[in-house]
Amino acid sequence: MSQYSFDQDSKLLEKFGYKQNLNRSMKGFSSFAISFSLISILTGIFANFHFGYTQVGPIISFSWLLVFLGQFFVALIMAELSVKYPISGYGYQWSSRLVNSKLGFATGWLLLIQFLTGFPGICKALGIVISDFSYQLFSFELNDVYISVFLIWVIAFIHKKGIKIVSSINNLGVITEIIGVFLVIGLLIIFILIDIDNLSLNDFLGSFNFKDVGLKPLALSVLLGAWCLTGFEAAADMSEETKNPTKIVPKSIINSLLTSGFFGFIIILFSTILLQKQLYSNQSDNLLYDLLKNEFGIIIYLIVLVFVIAAIFACAVACMATASRLIFSMSRDSVLPKSKWLKSIDKNKSPSNSLFLVAVLSTIFILIFNTIEIITSVSAISGYIGYCGIIFSSFFVSKKDNKFSVSKSIKVISLIWCIFVVLCLTIPGQKIEGFDIEYIPAISTLIFIIIGLIIYQIKKQ
Repeated sequence: MSQYSFDQDSKLLEKFGYKQNLNRSMKGFSSFAISFSLISILTGIFANFHFGYTQVGPIISFSWLLVFLGQFFVALIMAELSVKYPISGYGYQWSSRLVNSKLGFATGWLLLIQFLTGFPGICKALGIVISDFSYQLFSFELNDVYISVFLIWVIAFIHKKGIKIVSSINNLGVITEIIGVFLVIGLLIIFILIDIDNLSLNDFLGSFNFKDVGLKPLALSVLLGAWCLTGFEAAADMSEETKNPTKIVPKSIINSLLTSGFFGFIIILFSTILLQKQLYSNQSDNLLYDLLKNEFGIIIYLIVLVFVIAAIFACAVACMATASRLIFSMSRDSVLPKSKWLKSIDKNKSPSNSLFLVAVLSTIFILIFNTIEIITSVSAISGYIGYCGIIFSSFFVSKKDNKFSVSKSIKVISLIWCIFVVLCLTIPGQKIEGFDIEYIPAISTLIFIIIGLIIYQIKKQ
């Protein structure tokens, strides 16, 4: 990109009242990679497939398509707003500028909770997979809590070195994940063909009986896609570190979701076909893991697990990037406690204090909320409520001089969709080990919302 274009990016940022403090070095693939790695279908499917499949069986592939369609409409809105406001802090900035500072803070706080709980949840998932990998390979089980905390600080240290090394590591992680996705799909196809005589396509299609599926299981099955197909907006949060963001960022948002949605559907569909063999039962602790072990053999399974580990690591790197930039954006507007300290930029042009806060809070969450379901559920609930704030704000976009416009009907559908997902996440009770109450995720999210309300009131005075 020419110096002229870089100056244009900086001048555009100045129109919104900010100086170019972050290092604007990310190009097209890096922007795509930050969103693709945060969606991370290998992470989401390997962590949540068992839950969705045990609810509705093969219909889980239909649930995935339903979520993909709803999220595609949301992504269109995000793309529109990223063109109009190419600023770090995305949802916080969009809602503040289109509606008012109250909605801006509420949206920003909810999205912040999404990533502050999502990041330790990803590290916890990575710790569990590494522990399983160690056990399978060396018959030695590592403590996943210690691994998770160690990974949090390793990723924080990487970010401290600057966005260039973060982008390089994330790009490598995404390339590795893409190879892993093709490897998993290729292996699934091979083993389906090998066992084709024992797999009846008619029986498989006959299992798509929606009459036998209750409303609650169907709602819960939606959560596989709802947990997984998020994070495409990460490219927008890195707008101030992206060259020519008004062109690159919207493409990254849309393309990352399209790619993830398509390949995720293929993995889910082929996995459900193989699971029709009598060998597998819903009583398994993790159907997908058992499927891969039994079909692929332990050696190939461990190779696949290496790609999954790389994908989850890249996802964690992207999540910390998004969380820290959101904190940085809100702090420079002095809406968070210790804003002057949090908005500080170090010699590597990284928001080092924001990174430190993310690492400390994530460590605390890992140690207190040791059950991964609580962490990931809070992240999903707060994220989709935050999406509602963004979509509502999008109704106030002026079509004048807007290069990319989304129709009001799509915005209405998107808002209804996100409200529906929030209801799916909160109304059906989910039993979590160690708790008698079924609504712990909803209660935990409510507590975080109350904390945000208190902070807003204090800062307003």
